[in-house]
Amino acid sequence: MTRRMLSSEGLSSWQVLVDFDGTIAPDDPTDRLLERFADPLWRVIEEQWQSGLISSRQCMQRQVDLLRVSPEALDAAIGTIRIDPTFPTFLNFCHGYGAEVKIVSDGLDRVVEAVLRNAGLAITYFANKLEWRGGDRWRLAFPHARNDCRVSAANCKCSHGQRPHLRPRVVVGDGRSDFCMSLQADYVIAKGTLADFCRDSGRPYAPFADFHEATARLSAWLADRARRANPVIAATSP
Repeated sequence: MTRRMLSSEGLSSWQVLVDFDGTIAPDDPTDRLLERFADPLWRVIEEQWQSGLISSRQCMQRQVDLLRVSPEALDAAIGTIRIDPTFPTFLNFCHGYGAEVKIVSDGLDRVVEAVLRNAGLAITYFANKLEWRGGDRWRLAFPHARNDCRVSAANCKCSHGQRPHLRPRVVVGDGRSDFCMSLQADYVIAKGTLADFCRDSGRPYAPFADFHEATARLSAWLADRARRANPVIAATSP
């Protein structure tokens, strides 16, 4: 694939929405922090959400209420969290071809911000706001929730993709919180529960294990779009 082929379809303004927990950070940081610092009841709440009995907003709020950890201990634990080492290459690929990339997370802003900073990455992100109440208590605010969200999400991921002039729209994710935005995508790169959802509902998707594979999937898909958009240019490109 060449840059000429991609630009032939006018890909100067397109969008990539990427999940964080389980995707950019493969070890699912929110779950790891809850395992370490929350009452085990958090798992029951998680199962209720995964079963569709409660919304992600209810799930996250109740789980954060169970956290018992000082800011110092929490930040020390966050400092051990690592991203997929091939994500920066994926990010550079997208930026190189004019994409607007956003992280849309149903997790915690304190985690996303620190992990990105430690990785030396500057990227727009949207996540739930973790607020310290003093001592070892925490609460969660939802700056990106919407009253009209179809799934009452803690962070309405669909709302971050509602820019019709940015096309195509690509979604990369792994879980239940990514279902809704995947329905509005032109291309879905998925693993985990999101891959199961796409497969069970008969929706096309590209599987991936890491961002090295995601980059290859996206590169091939964009090249195919360019070939279909302008077969003459594609045939003459080296």
